[in-house]
Amino acid sequence: MKKHNTTNLVMSLLVMMTFGLVWSCDDDTAQAISNNLRLLTATANGEDIKNEMLVIDNEGLVIELVFSHTINTTALEDALTISGNPSYTVSYDESSSFATLTFDDLAFETDYTLILAAGDYSNEADPLQEGFELHFTTSPYIPPIVTLSAGSLSLLEGESTQVTAKINESSASDVTVVLSFAGTATLDTDYELSASPIIIPSGSLSMSVDLLLKNDSETEGEETLTISIESIENAVESGTQSLNFSFQDELPSLELKGVMALRWTSETDGNSGKAVHLVALDDIADLSLFSLGVANNGGGTDSIEFNLPSIAVSKGADILVARDPAALEAYFGGCYTSFEHVIQTDEMAQNGDDAIELYKGTAVIETYGDPDVDGTDQNWEYSSSWAYKLGDTWISGLVNCTGGSNTTLDSECIYPLCDNPLVLKGVLAILWDGSGTNGGKAIHLVVNSDIADLSIYSIGVANNGGGTDGIEFSLPSMALKEGEHVLLAREVNTISTYFGNCFEGFDQVIETDAMNQNGDDAIELFNGTTVIETYGDVDVDGSGEVWDYTGSWAYKIGSKWTYGGVDCAATSTTNATSDCVYSFCE
Repeated sequence: MKKHNTTNLVMSLLVMMTFGLVWSCDDDTAQAISNNLRLLTATANGEDIKNEMLVIDNEGLVIELVFSHTINTTALEDALTISGNPSYTVSYDESSSFATLTFDDLAFETDYTLILAAGDYSNEADPLQEGFELHFTTSPYIPPIVTLSAGSLSLLEGESTQVTAKINESSASDVTVVLSFAGTATLDTDYELSASPIIIPSGSLSMSVDLLLKNDSETEGEETLTISIESIENAVESGTQSLNFSFQDELPSLELKGVMALRWTSETDGNSGKAVHLVALDDIADLSLFSLGVANNGGGTDSIEFNLPSIAVSKGADILVARDPAALEAYFGGCYTSFEHVIQTDEMAQNGDDAIELYKGTAVIETYGDPDVDGTDQNWEYSSSWAYKLGDTWISGLVNCTGGSNTTLDSECIYPLCDNPLVLKGVLAILWDGSGTNGGKAIHLVVNSDIADLSIYSIGVANNGGGTDGIEFSLPSMALKEGEHVLLAREVNTISTYFGNCFEGFDQVIETDAMNQNGDDAIELFNGTTVIETYGDVDVDGSGEVWDYTGSWAYKIGSKWTYGGVDCAATSTTNATSDCVYSFCE
């Protein structure tokens, strides 16, 4: 017989029974001397069956029939019929006069009729003279109600939580909850679920799946995810629900700061200048949580190749992982003491075309370069050079920039950690259609490391090769962060119009009439009263010199100055349409 499903069955029993029973005193003698099989009592879920509506808040149905004599069970069961074909079993007491009909599950909103016709159902009694019928109907299906919840709605990269679907009462069938996803975060790219849809097994009240926010090592800012219910099988939603998540980038405690494949005059083995520079962004009790890998020649990740030692490091500590620390100490000179921790390993085997991976546990948390691409001729190549993360931006010293040098300070690319906190980045005396005489005069500075008070620095313009004019403009008192770009301009509005959108790349813009240089004038940068950097030659008029920037600009990449060409912007109206787009804007 087919088995029907139900949950928290509420039964309404309409009973119409004819027992042929006479309970008057005059009939007592007749009953006493009668040997007919009789139905003495009938109950449904423990309640006497009467001609009234019964409400039974039970799963299933149990009907108990008590007969006057022992029953021939086979004959009774053969004669018993129930419309609707429900699934049930029949059991008896020791005397076989007490029959129990147990129904497993019944369909909802269904009418049933139980019939036992008159007949011979006992081996020791005369036949049942009057048959009986029992009519009952089941109530409408009231489905379970689903609610969604999450352990946490705010996650950092690498963290996880659980999304739970719960029903208010168990179901005889699996409940399937199909989810929908919206927001700025992308499934399988930014996050993943251990299972979808959520399936609550029959008999259970809830099921949870894991939501993992993936660590992609990219700085993306806040991302959002909204999880809603798209559809449900065998239950209904509790109103309209949604879980609104906020995802944030992992707050890392260690980051890549620089990668090196340096070559210099006395470096002949090709290995002495190979190193990785790390910085602790927070106190780290055990550095061995982190590891490094070198992805050679674009062949994809080689996974973890060097586990960092189990040491404690403090927030802000610079860590050098080097193949030949002694050789680098000689090359870096006094700057070498900037590294609080130096770790030697032969695993630093990268050439300048190999990507570097930083691991926490088994997860890659940061990558320099592309493990699947050979870096040769890529913008991230660092052959005989270095790459350095200045603020949030990777910069390079240009390929082969250390060749021919003896120390980093005499190379064409001073390693930024070894350079001054504030350096010249560009000098400008651009003339274009609409610039006027002074509109294009500016100096571009960049911050190599955090500066608490910019006012310790000053600028001087050495006009016409007449030697230094000393300090002519003291920078204002302000704090600057590593990687910030500062523009000193004579006419801010004029040059901002010329640069267009590129102008937004300058973090600080300062207007001053001290920017009075022509393209043949040298520029001096002071720390206190000491000149720490000079563009050009203060004792030489720059006209016709290699460093002449008349009607043009000069821009420093690494420690090497590049030039736009004299009067290269003369016919332009904007930087973007000139014959010499300022390198910072490319």
